[in-house]
Amino acid sequence: MTDKQLEYIVTIATESNITRAAQKLYIGQSALSQILAHVESELGVKIFLRSTGALVPTPSGELFLQSARDILQIKHNLLAQYQEQKQPQFGSVHIGMSQSRSWLFTPIILPEFIQQYPEVNIVFTEGNEAELNRLLVNGKIDLVFTINPHTDNRFCYHTLFDESMVLSLAKQHPLSGTLSEPLDLSLVENVPFFLMQKGNDLRRLSDMIFSDAQIYPRILLESHSMDVCFQMSATGLGATVIPDTLYYCHRDRERVNIFRVGKQYSRKMAIVHRKNMYLPFIAKEFIRISKESLRKIYQPDYQ
Repeated sequence: MTDKQLEYIVTIATESNITRAAQKLYIGQSALSQILAHVESELGVKIFLRSTGALVPTPSGELFLQSARDILQIKHNLLAQYQEQKQPQFGSVHIGMSQSRSWLFTPIILPEFIQQYPEVNIVFTEGNEAELNRLLVNGKIDLVFTINPHTDNRFCYHTLFDESMVLSLAKQHPLSGTLSEPLDLSLVENVPFFLMQKGNDLRRLSDMIFSDAQIYPRILLESHSMDVCFQMSATGLGATVIPDTLYYCHRDRERVNIFRVGKQYSRKMAIVHRKNMYLPFIAKEFIRISKESLRKIYQPDYQ
C-alpha cells in the first residue's frame, strides 16, 4: 500500500463521492474505483458504504482513514522540517478566513508580515467555519482564524484578542444622543433592527442579548453580511448589533454611535492549527505578527 493510495482514499472520504474525488485528483473515475477496491481487498474490509448518495466510512473505514491521515501528516511534517532546514524564511503558509474577517484583518497583518518575510508565499482561502475546519482537518489549510474557538483535541488554539458586542445607531437617529453606557436595551425596544441570518454566530449572540434583556425587536432586514447590517444602521433607519472590530476600521464609523452591550457577550478571536502538524517557523511568525498587529488596533491593553 503506497502513500499515494492513502492520499487517494482520504480524498474520497473528504469529497464523499468517487466522481468529485477523481476530478480533484486528476485521474479517471474507474481508475480511482479500482484503487479503492484493491486496497479494500488487501485489507479484507470495506472502507465505505456505497449508496446512491454520499459515500460514508464504515467503522473499519474510520480506523483506516485516521491512520492514513496520521501517516500522511507524518510524511508532510518530515518534508516540512527538511524544507525548513534548507530555507527557514521561505516557503508558503496557507490561511483560512471568513470573508467578513479577511477585509478587516489582512490590511493590518499582511503589510507587516510581507515586510519581514517578502519571500514567503501567502495563500488565502475564504469560506464559512464548517468549510474551513474541514479543509484544516484534511491538511489543505495550515492556519484558520476562528471565533469563540471550541475545545477540540485535534486542534491547537492561539488567542488573538477579545472583541466586544456593540449596538450601532446612526448619529442622526433621535435616540442616539440619549443613550449611554451601560446600555439599557429597553430604551431601544421599539427601534427596528438589521440582523444576521439565523444560523450565524453573531445572530445567535444577538438573540441571546435580546432574550436576556426581555425585548423582542422588530427585524427590518436579515442578511448574511454584518457589513450590510452595519451600513444599514448608518442610514438612520434602525440599529444593529456588531462586533467592535468591524466598527473600528469601517469607512462609515463616523456616521454612527456605538454602545457596548455587556462584557458577558464578548467573543474571542483565535488562530487554530492541527495539533499533530509540524508548525514551521514562518507559520509561527505569522501567528506572532497577527497577535501583535491586531492587538495594537483592537485591544492594546490585552493581557
